[in-house]
Amino acid sequence: MKNYIFNLIHLPRLFVIFSIKYIYQKRFIKNTLSVDIAKSNKTNDSSLDDQDFKKITDYYGYAVSVMFGETYCILRGKKMSLRERSSLTNLAGLTGLFDDFFDKKEMTESYIKNLLENPYNNRGKNSNEQLCNAFYLKALENSADIDLLKSYALKVTDAQILSKKQLNQNIDQEEIKAITYLKGGNSVLFYRCALNEEMSDQEKQLLYKLGAIWQLENDMLDIYKDGKDGIKTLATTENKMNNLRKTYTSLMEELVDLVYLTKYSDANKKMFLRIVALFVSIGFVCLDMLEKNEKLTNNSFVLAEYERKQLICDMEKPANIMQSIHYYAKCRI
Repeated sequence: MKNYIFNLIHLPRLFVIFSIKYIYQKRFIKNTLSVDIAKSNKTNDSSLDDQDFKKITDYYGYAVSVMFGETYCILRGKKMSLRERSSLTNLAGLTGLFDDFFDKKEMTESYIKNLLENPYNNRGKNSNEQLCNAFYLKALENSADIDLLKSYALKVTDAQILSKKQLNQNIDQEEIKAITYLKGGNSVLFYRCALNEEMSDQEKQLLYKLGAIWQLENDMLDIYKDGKDGIKTLATTENKMNNLRKTYTSLMEELVDLVYLTKYSDANKKMFLRIVALFVSIGFVCLDMLEKNEKLTNNSFVLAEYERKQLICDMEKPANIMQSIHYYAKCRI
């Protein structure tokens, strides 16, 4: 009960902090990513569309830089430098474009890796690749460790290649779980390369776990789309949502333990965990919604039997907002 009340007491402060961070990042995007997009749009060969641009400026530009970057900086107790922000924002900008290399474009694995290993010599064949390359070069130029960033870019690539197995109808749950954790974990470690401090083994474990949590949450939120596309995730293949809840809860508990093993101050650890809990709480609300569907199908989750509205978690609903606050407050800090 004490933990619950303390978490609620800190909630207004979290909203104030992230409102300020959001406004600052919005201005930064306007002066950086938006400028590059405007230039690219002048010579666009139709390989980029408005949806691509919107993902860059309205989603990834904030999700990566604020949700991850600013949250991590609170843990370490030091504000993000201009170079760090530039590197991280450009990594955020290339994320959606890079995903398209695997989801929409017919590109060989060797070609994609060549783009990442030799960005100065191979700048891309079309507007999509060239804009991705422009963001990548700026991220590298502002990174404290170019080789480390390149190495994690290749690890993210390997995870994306491995994730193609999720279209295989015979893939088992353990392999899906391994791919889920690998995709999420390596993505967060990739973004972490934009920040200066050397990563300890302990911190790598922490960030890998954080990435696994966020990937699992994304898979729960994307269950309708993934189901339609035939993508096998832990969410689309589970027939008892309580099993998924146990996995999600266990990951969060493991993350809390790892955070308290780091060298940072207790005050920073608690603030970091409260912010993470705020985002993770959305996943629990989604699980509540998905679990209700089981009552309609003999207490077993059957994805194909549900309509879109039964699978889309609307976080603008007041009831869902209140429930997410409840889950946030319940988290062990």
